Amino acid sequence: MKECERVKKLLSRYLDEEITGIDAAFVKQHLDICNICNKEYLEFLKVKQLMLKKERKSLPEDYLISLLKEKITSRQYAEENISWLTGLSNLSRRLIPIPIAAIVLSVVFLIVVSGQKITAYSLDEHILSGSQTTTGMALGVILGTQN
Repeated sequence: MKECERVKKLLSRYLDEEITGIDAAFVKQHLDICNICNKEYLEFLKVKQLMLKKERKSLPEDYLISLLKEKITSRQYAEENISWLTGLSNLSRRLIPIPIAAIVLSVVFLIVVSGQKITAYSLDEHILSGSQTTTGMALGVILGTQN
């Protein structure tokens, strides 16, 4: 068992012919007598042969430059989107006072109108009465300032 552990540590280097002398002889002798280690060696050998048969492809010369340009473009696009969102949030901060002012004016109008004397006299009744109706009179009737 100790020999198997030692061989397994040396097996890759033995396969690549990186060890010589006593260690190489030891591994070779052990592989001849140990089926388990020999099986593992043969599997490593098959993998190495497959890797050597595999065609090596190289990247195009301008690959890194095009990759870098792509990264820069995507960052610029992201920054433009962020700046657009930032501008939108700034715009919303500027526009928030408008609805607030509308609400305040509505509340003030309701307070003023509710404080006036309420009459059953409407614009329709004024028109039906046959008297001449002007814009000023119609406004006065609507606001409750004229009978």
